[in-house]
Amino acid sequence: MKRFLFCALGAGLLVLSAPADPLKFLFQTGDQFRYYGTSTQRVTVDGTFLQDSLQEYKVSYSVAETDGAVGRLQGHIVFLTQRQGEAAGAISQEFDTDYRVDSQGVFSVPATEVMPVVRNVPTFPEGDLKPGDTWTGQGEEVHDMRDDFGVDQLLRVPVEVSYTYEGPVVRDGKTLQAIRSNYDLYKRTGFRFPKLKFYPLLMTGFSHQTHYFNAEKGREEGYEEEYRLVLTMNTGQVVEYSGKGESHLVEAKTMDKPALVEEVKKGLEDRGLGNVQVSAAPRGVMINLDNIRFPGESADLVPSEREKVRLIGEILKKYPDRDILVEGHTADVVSASDPQTLSEARAAAVGNELLAEGVRRPDQIVYRGWGSTKPLVPNDTPENRAKNRRVEVTLLEN
Repeated sequence: MKRFLFCALGAGLLVLSAPADPLKFLFQTGDQFRYYGTSTQRVTVDGTFLQDSLQEYKVSYSVAETDGAVGRLQGHIVFLTQRQGEAAGAISQEFDTDYRVDSQGVFSVPATEVMPVVRNVPTFPEGDLKPGDTWTGQGEEVHDMRDDFGVDQLLRVPVEVSYTYEGPVVRDGKTLQAIRSNYDLYKRTGFRFPKLKFYPLLMTGFSHQTHYFNAEKGREEGYEEEYRLVLTMNTGQVVEYSGKGESHLVEAKTMDKPALVEEVKKGLEDRGLGNVQVSAAPRGVMINLDNIRFPGESADLVPSEREKVRLIGEILKKYPDRDILVEGHTADVVSASDPQTLSEARAAAVGNELLAEGVRRPDQIVYRGWGSTKPLVPNDTPENRAKNRRVEVTLLEN
């Protein structure tokens, strides 16, 4: 089971006065921000421990348009796994999102969208609030069990949420409004004729959250959550997921891609790497290492390539607020190695080398492999196969 919500990591608390105006979401076209989050989860079956896991994720959003009362949010969500012996995070799943939110926090999400899982939480009443005030609202959780259990539809669980306004606090130097929310889950799934023989009949559970809202900017800067989800299966077994989650918000400055491309090109030329290609990409500015060399069927960087990565790292250090995405690609040729695995390993090698050079913190570099699925040119000559056999390093805009 996968959850993500928005939460702020905090320091000490300081009691302040409540906001003068009602709490509401505000939108300004072009605003960009991202959340870093973690969720710890324990899974049991019939009360017997099965596994513990740590899930890391990143959520980037931009306000694509607004009429003042409703904002259209376009986002990209990545879930990460930490593989043994690697410092950089591997992307395990990715989702694009595109939905609308009104000033009171009510979502309008296309029916086919699986993210976000938790919707319409928090919502705000009209009128001013003072510490201790309470209200209720209608929320929803949406769970995608199609891959896990072979069912053919999303599970939508409506919830009635109870809110308490805790009042203003100072966290990490910001004055934020703390709101507590609680709700229970109870939903008979209604699944019929699934492909697999093991599937849930009933979902129950609870969520206890504390939200931290920036009243001045009109957005949630984070949350903390404790939750439990219990699935009663058609076999009579009971599977329980319990855990805690938290995250924090980082504002993202708009990237001047043409100017940054020229800056990076000059930095490469000054270091004798003028043949390395740099271009604007949908998610930022990409450095294409199509001439990086690995031994055959290997992901080990030879000394000359380590030096190349070190020099590129010197340039990347100039932009410390930009996260880095490393993507590996192979040529489509008959090989003893699996192309997907090899591309992931080579991307990881470059990402870990950048971390070893102190270019970023571990949570700022992620990687993934594409195998031979995204060739730049046809794989019909040795020269073209060399171009397709590449690693791409992207400075992310958000």
